[in-house]
Amino acid sequence: MTSFEIREVKVADLKDLHQFAKACFVDTYASQNTPENMSLYLKEEFSEARILKLLEDPNIQFFFALKASQIIGYLQVNWGKAQSETLDSSLEIARIYVDKGFQGRGIGALLLKQAYDLGKVLGLDWLWLGVWEKNTKAIKFYQKNRFQIFDQHVFKLGNDEQLDWMMRKSLKNRS
Repeated sequence: MTSFEIREVKVADLKDLHQFAKACFVDTYASQNTPENMSLYLKEEFSEARILKLLEDPNIQFFFALKASQIIGYLQVNWGKAQSETLDSSLEIARIYVDKGFQGRGIGALLLKQAYDLGKVLGLDWLWLGVWEKNTKAIKFYQKNRFQIFDQHVFKLGNDEQLDWMMRKSLKNRS
């Protein structure tokens, strides 16, 4: 039985978070976007300075998924004014990634549970996220975990405006 650990990311983990987060984003989206847009987005959103700012925000929390101290996934959750869309009584899953070599092993579900449990502790009503309309694998994963589409918004990757489905799940019942 392989065990995985979820732990909060601290400022001291900045370099590890920066490297892993950037690598996951590139691995997931580079083949479907232009090098120019990827480069621009990575420069804006995945610089060490930007990630440090996020780590220091009291309304943002990061978690690593680990296997034998190796980072295999991560989660970023935002609440209050830190959300990309300010939704009342909601916790946003801003980023959730699992290394491709570890997908399909329940790590994504463990990270979702971490977000769900934090939302309950914070006394919020909803857990929500935005997912690119073309990321059918992720949409199916969220639907399997009882998230439902409730709206849409534009996600800007570099100079490309892309459509994200906004999906949510109630924190009022255990499901």
